[in-house]
Amino acid sequence: IAYGKYLARLANILGGGVLVQRFGDLQEGRRSTPERIERGIVQPTLRSATPGDLSFVLPYRHLKGIVEMLQAMDGLCPGVASRHTLLYGVEVKFYSCRLELTENMETEIPNMFAVGDGAGVSRGLVQASASGVIAAREILRRIGAPIAASARPDSLP
Repeated sequence: IAYGKYLARLANILGGGVLVQRFGDLQEGRRSTPERIERGIVQPTLRSATPGDLSFVLPYRHLKGIVEMLQAMDGLCPGVASRHTLLYGVEVKFYSCRLELTENMETEIPNMFAVGDGAGVSRGLVQASASGVIAAREILRRIGAPIAASARPDSLP
């Protein structure tokens, strides 16, 4: 957790928030400037991001992995690793806070359910959605509402 907080703090010191860098600038070892971002063919979707250099924030191995991944993806979808591609960073997520829950996502407080990333039980949209379905099924069962056949676990092939 301390390491993640350190990276987030470093990014905020350098850019005052989210940094944006052109992939071409990253490959050439230089920071992106507002002028280079403006001249690019890809316009930033997060206008509040500060042009900068992600190599001052991310460890070498992480950055190298990102570059290699973009280059591999470029083989499948040409243009992904364009010099104009914009990279934003850094995002730091903490998953250490996990609520005590039953198998149906119920907290220690009767009839209070917690689902998704906020409950500490998932790390993405699919898992968060699934935890919501689990809680919803239990709530429906308790109030005696019918559950659609397609939503019952025993209806799966």
